[in-house]
Amino acid sequence: MKTRLSVLLWLLLFSTSLLAQTFRGTILGTVIDPQGAVVAGAKVTVHNVNTGLERTTQTSADGSYSLPELPIGTYTVTVTQSGFQTAVTSNVAVNVAAERRVDVVFRTGKVSETVEVSGETLPLVETTNDTLGGILTQDTDKDLPINGRDYTKLIYLNPGVAGSPDQITDSPGSFGEFSMNGARGRSNNFLLDGTDMNDGYRNNPAINEAGVFATPATILPIDAVSEMNVLSNYKPEYGRNGGAIVNIVTKSGTNALHGSLFEYFRNNALDARNYFDNAPAPKAPFHNNQFGGSVGGPIVKDKTFFFLDYEGQRENVGVVSLDCVPTAAFIQQATATALASPSGLSPVGQKLLDFFPHNPANYIPGIAASDSGCFNARNQFAPDYIANAPSFNNLSSVIAKIDHTINSHNNLTGRYFFGDSTQQFPLALNATGGQLPGFDTVTPTRVQVVSLSLVSVLSPTTVNELRYGWNRFAEGFFPQDQNFDPSSIGLCNVPVTASSCSSSGLPIVLVSPTPTGASGFFSQLGATSGDPRQRVDTNNQLLDSFSWKMNKHDLKFGFEFRRTSIQQRFDKYSRGRIRFNTLADLLQMTPQLPSQSGFGVFNYSGNTLRHTHQNGIGFYAQDDFRLTPRITLNYGLRWDYNAPVAEKDHLFSDFVPTSATAGNLIQVGPGGLSNLYNPDHKDFSPRVSVAWDATGKGKTVIRAGYGLFFDSWSQDMALGHLPYPTFYAPGPAYNPIGPAPVQMGQLNPAAVDGNGAYIANTPLYDVPGCSFECDIFSFDRNIKTPYIENYNLNIQQQISNKVVLQVGYVGSQGHRLLRFFDINQPSQATIASEDLACNCINDVSVSRNYGFPNGAFYIFQQNSTGRSNYHSLQTSLHVNNYHGFMSIVNYVWSKSLDNSSDGEDFVVNAAQPQDSNSPEREYARSNFNVPHRFVWIAGYQFPKMSGSWPRLTSGWGVDSTITLQSGQPFTLNYNFEDDFSGGGDGFDRPDVVGPIAYDKHNPFNYLQLSSFAMPCTEAAGQFSGFASDCIPGTRHYGNLGRNSLEGPTFKQWDLAIYKNTAISERLSVQLRADFFNLLNHPNFANPELPAFISDPAANINLSCGCGFVQGPNNREVGNGALAISATGDVGIGNPFLGGGGPRGIQLAAKFTF
Repeated sequence: MKTRLSVLLWLLLFSTSLLAQTFRGTILGTVIDPQGAVVAGAKVTVHNVNTGLERTTQTSADGSYSLPELPIGTYTVTVTQSGFQTAVTSNVAVNVAAERRVDVVFRTGKVSETVEVSGETLPLVETTNDTLGGILTQDTDKDLPINGRDYTKLIYLNPGVAGSPDQITDSPGSFGEFSMNGARGRSNNFLLDGTDMNDGYRNNPAINEAGVFATPATILPIDAVSEMNVLSNYKPEYGRNGGAIVNIVTKSGTNALHGSLFEYFRNNALDARNYFDNAPAPKAPFHNNQFGGSVGGPIVKDKTFFFLDYEGQRENVGVVSLDCVPTAAFIQQATATALASPSGLSPVGQKLLDFFPHNPANYIPGIAASDSGCFNARNQFAPDYIANAPSFNNLSSVIAKIDHTINSHNNLTGRYFFGDSTQQFPLALNATGGQLPGFDTVTPTRVQVVSLSLVSVLSPTTVNELRYGWNRFAEGFFPQDQNFDPSSIGLCNVPVTASSCSSSGLPIVLVSPTPTGASGFFSQLGATSGDPRQRVDTNNQLLDSFSWKMNKHDLKFGFEFRRTSIQQRFDKYSRGRIRFNTLADLLQMTPQLPSQSGFGVFNYSGNTLRHTHQNGIGFYAQDDFRLTPRITLNYGLRWDYNAPVAEKDHLFSDFVPTSATAGNLIQVGPGGLSNLYNPDHKDFSPRVSVAWDATGKGKTVIRAGYGLFFDSWSQDMALGHLPYPTFYAPGPAYNPIGPAPVQMGQLNPAAVDGNGAYIANTPLYDVPGCSFECDIFSFDRNIKTPYIENYNLNIQQQISNKVVLQVGYVGSQGHRLLRFFDINQPSQATIASEDLACNCINDVSVSRNYGFPNGAFYIFQQNSTGRSNYHSLQTSLHVNNYHGFMSIVNYVWSKSLDNSSDGEDFVVNAAQPQDSNSPEREYARSNFNVPHRFVWIAGYQFPKMSGSWPRLTSGWGVDSTITLQSGQPFTLNYNFEDDFSGGGDGFDRPDVVGPIAYDKHNPFNYLQLSSFAMPCTEAAGQFSGFASDCIPGTRHYGNLGRNSLEGPTFKQWDLAIYKNTAISERLSVQLRADFFNLLNHPNFANPELPAFISDPAANINLSCGCGFVQGPNNREVGNGALAISATGDVGIGNPFLGGGGPRGIQLAAKFTF
C-alpha cells in the first residue's frame, strides 16, 4: 500500500503525460455474484461491432472495472469468470466524453450457457460524475432542420446557452460566440477529435468562423459529424477556457462500405418576403446550393479504415441598402455654385461625383423630389435611393480521416480538414447610408485543421494517449475596388513621403448635403475604413493522457503545451479619408481644411505588420473515487500558465503612468519592458463533485459540483481591440512609438491652391505624426488571468427505460474578467469647473489626466476588474425512441449580471463604461441575459404502412425544433450625437425623464424617445441638440442605466418533412422539405447601435459652450420613436441563413449506400 501511495504521489506531482480533453468514451461498471458479493479477477472484453476493435481488462479487488479511451460507437461487453455463466451485454452505446456504466450480475447455472441482455435496458442517468452536457448523436441530429447546415446551430439546443444581442436567435452570431451558464461568448473551447480548433485571434472556432459578418467562411460538413457534446462543470482534464467545451467527433470508416450524395436548395421564390422588404418592390434575390457527399469503409478489414467527406456551398444574395445620394436637381444646383466660385469645376471632383449611382428608377419617390439632402428637420436619416449589391459566398470543405490498428495494444488515428472560400458582402449590411455598390468587402479565407492520436494499452489497467493538433486560419479583407488606382483620376492618395501616387482602392469620400456636415453625409464613396487587412493564425498543440485503474480509483494525469502565433497586417485608413462640406465643394475639389475640422482630410500610414505569439502549458491530476457502490467522488487539480503575449520585432508598447520615461509610453523589448504585462503563475483550478445513486437502482441520482476554471486570452486584445470612438487604436501593437509607427497624416498644405482647391496629382496627405490625434492602448501591468467559479446541484430521475428528467440549479461567478477604461478621461468635476469658467469645452479642449501625447483623446487601459454573477433553474426532459418518437425539452429560467460583457466593444456597451471614473455604475444585466428560454426538439418516424403502395406510404418522418425566448437587453446611447458629458468617449447615455414606453408589436415605433432627454440644461431658445448650447456647468453623464432596456422576443418553429425510400438492399434515397420559421412569425433584432436623435456625423462639435444667456431650464427631449430596422438574420449579419428571418423553404435529396 505504501508503494502504491508513493507511485500515486509521484504521478500527481511529476507527471509528464499530456492534457486529455478526451473525445472518446469510457465503459465502466461493477461485477457481482447472485448474493451481491463483488467478483474480483473477472475478465471483461469490449468489442466494437463496426470495426472489430477489442479491449480487455480484469475487475479489481472491489469488483470494479474501467475501459477508458474507447472510440465512440456501439459495443458488446462480455464478462467471464470460472463458475459463472458468461454475461453478454449488447448494443452498448459509447458517446463522446461520456461514461457508460455496465454493471453485471453473474448467474449460476451451466457455465457453458450465455446470458445476454440489451444495452437499451441499461440506466440512462449519469451515476459517476457531475459533468453537465448535452450529447447530440448522428441519430439525433441527422434529420433536424438546420438552416445552412451549420453545426454551431446545434449548440443552441442545449440548456444554459444564450447569445449576445447580435446573436439572439438560434445561431451564434458574428464569430460563433455564445454564452454558457453566464460565461462570456469568447470563453468557450472548441475541440475537433480532441484537439484545438480555435482561432486564437478571437477565441472562436476556426471552422465555421465568419468571414464578413456572421456568414460562415468555412463549414464543417455536418454529415461528417458523428457526435457533439457541449460540456460545462467539467473535470480537470479540460482547460484553456472557463465556458463550454464543444467536443466534436468526426465519423470513422467501418468494415462496411458506406457513403452518401446530397444537394440542398433554397431560393427567394420559395421564401416569404422579409418584414422590411415591402411590395411592390421585388423580393431580394437569394440562391443557396449546398452539395457534396461522403464515403467510408475498410482499407484492411478489422485493421485500417478511411472516411472522406466533401461539402460545397454556392450562395448568392442581393443585399438591399437604403442610401443617400445626390439627385439630379441637387447636382445641378451644386454645379451652378461651383461654376460661380473662384476655383470652378475640378476634373478630379467631377470624376469622384461619377462614383455615385444615378439610376432614376432607384430613387425613392417623394423623398428624392424634396432635395432635402436625406435628413429631415430633426437630423433623422431619410434615404432617397434603393441600392442592390450582389453578394456571394462560395466555399468548399473537405475532411479525411484514417483509423489504423497497429496491433492489439496500439491504435492510430489521423484526420485532416481543409476549407476554402471567397465572400463578398457590404460591411454595412444592416445600416442605412452604408457602402454603395462597388465598394463591398471581398474576403478570401482558408482553414486547415490536423489531428493525430495514438492510443496505447500499456496493461489491463493502464492506458496512454498521445495527441498532436495543428490548425491554421488565414483570412483577408480587401476593398472590392482594390485594383483601382486613384492616380488614374488625378488623385494622389498617398502621404508626401511616398514615392508613388498609387494605392489600393478609392479613399473614403464624405460629402455633406449642407455646410459643416450638420445634417450628416451622403452615403460614403469608398470601401470601409478597415480594408485592407489580413491575418494568419497558427496553433500547435501537443497533448497526452495517462489513465490508471487502481481498485476504487480511476486516476488520470495530464500535461499540455500550446503555442498560438499570429501574423497580421491592419492597414486601417491607409486609403485615407476626404471630407467635403458641400457637394459644390466636391465639384470644386476643395476639401475641408484642418482649421475647419481636425478630421476633414487624413490617412494613417506606417508599418502595420505584426508577428505575435503566446505559449501555454497545463498540468492536471484527477480521480474518480467510488466511495461506496452508490457514491462516486470526483476531485482533481489543474494548473495552467499562459505566458504574456509577445511580438517578434519588439513592436509592443505600454503606457505606464508611474514611469519616469518621458511620455510614459515604453516599448517592450531590449532597454524597455520585459513583458507587455506581468506574468501570472498562480492559476490553480480545484474541482470537486459527487454523484449519489439515491436508491441504488441507477434510476435516481443526485449530483453536486464546484469548480474553478481559468480563461485564456484572445490575442486581438493586443492586435485588434475595438473601442468604438477611436479612429486608430487597435491595441498596444500599434501605439505611436518605434520604427515606422502608425500615425495620422493630415492634409498636405502644398496640395491645395490659394482658393483651397486640390491640385491634381499632388500628394494629398502630410507627413504623419502625433500633432493632433494619437490614441493610446495599454495594459494594466498587474492584469490577472480571468476565472469563473461554477457550481450546481441537480437531480436526474429515470422515469422509464425511455424517459429521463433532470432538474437543477446552475450558477457561476466571474472574477478578474477583462474590460477596459479610458484612464485619460477627465472627471466630471474638471469638466464642470472648466465649463463654468467659460472655457471652450469639448472633448478636444478639456483638460485631461495625462499630457501625453498632446493632452487630448484616449488612453485606453485593459484591466481585469470585470465581474459577473449568474443563477438559473435548468430543466430537461428526454424521451429516447419511444415507438419512433424522440423528444428533448429544455427550459431555463435565469438571470445574468455583470459590469462588462466582453473585454472589448465589438458589441457596443460590452466593455467600456460610460464613465471610466465610476465603472461600477455599469453593473447591470449582461448583454446575453435571457430570463426565459424554451427549446423543444422532436422527431417521429411513422410506422410502416401495409397496403398496395408500400414504397409510397412507408418511410415518412418529421423532425422539428421550437424555440421561445424572452428579449435581451440593450442600451440607448447618443454616441453619434454631440458630446454632452465632455469626456469624448462616445458611450454616453441620456437622462430618463418619464416612464419608459414600448410598442413591442410595432418595430417602427418600438421605443418612445420622449421618455429621454439630453443630459444638460440648454440655454433659452437653443434646441439644436448640440452640447455647445448647454448652460455652463449643467452637462453630466445620463442617468439611464446600462442594459436597462429590453429588446424583442424570439419565437420560431422549424420543421422538416422527409421520406426515406429503399431503392435496393444497399441504396436508399431521402427526399425532404425543411421549413424555417414555419409560421412566418416576425423576429426582430435589437435596435442597431441606437442613437438618441440619430445624427451620424456630429460626434465632435468644435464651437464653444459659452455666451448664451441663461433662461428657464430647457431640456432637449427625445422626439418620435426608436425603430427596429432588421429581422434577426440580417441583424446578426447572415441574411436568409441566420436565425430569425422570414419563412424559408429548403428542398433536398440525399442518396445513401
